[in-house]
Amino acid sequence: MTTPRFRPPQQHRSQETLDRILDAAERVLDDKSFSEATLVEIMERAGVTVGAFYRRFPDKNALLHLMDERFFGELYARGDAVLSPNRWPDAPIADILGEFTREAVIIYRERRGLLRSLFLRARIDPVIQDTARQVNAHLIQRLVALLMPRVAEIRHPDPRRAIELGYMVLVGALRETTLFGEVWPTPNLADGLDLTGELTRVYLGYLGVY
Repeated sequence: MTTPRFRPPQQHRSQETLDRILDAAERVLDDKSFSEATLVEIMERAGVTVGAFYRRFPDKNALLHLMDERFFGELYARGDAVLSPNRWPDAPIADILGEFTREAVIIYRERRGLLRSLFLRARIDPVIQDTARQVNAHLIQRLVALLMPRVAEIRHPDPRRAIELGYMVLVGALRETTLFGEVWPTPNLADGLDLTGELTRVYLGYLGVY
């Protein structure tokens, strides 16, 4: 049986308190991993007592699960906005993927601390695995629906599969360049690059769009 993630707020004031806790936790994760962060420092930043935290959350892991839920909810909304067919009635694939990649780069750079913690925990946490799997499947589906009508622009012999694998390459490159760059010979290489332009070229090149 899965442990409940948290007790949903029943009043507007309670929702404001919950938002402060989540925002404070994200700020703490800008400087350290979730395993290193303590509830005391998170609650101090939020202006909330630890006792008040435990009246809503069963444990610290439930806090990360709610952060995961809120973040991926935002990804659904931002992805749907970027990949809305109404936004791209006559646009070529290069324009669509350029904007999609730009939005992805912004998200990874702005939410680096949270994403690091979610990626690290996803290896062992089925709740976070499932959330990530669902949002990735949704975004791939939206990309396929938007790009396949433009299949004449794609030279890859298997366009549908290439769209999906290209998405995986994009996410993997963003993860390594913005979240875990310290494992590479030039850790901050991406900081001086037009990362949106470079990763868009990678995706377009793999699809065979020139």
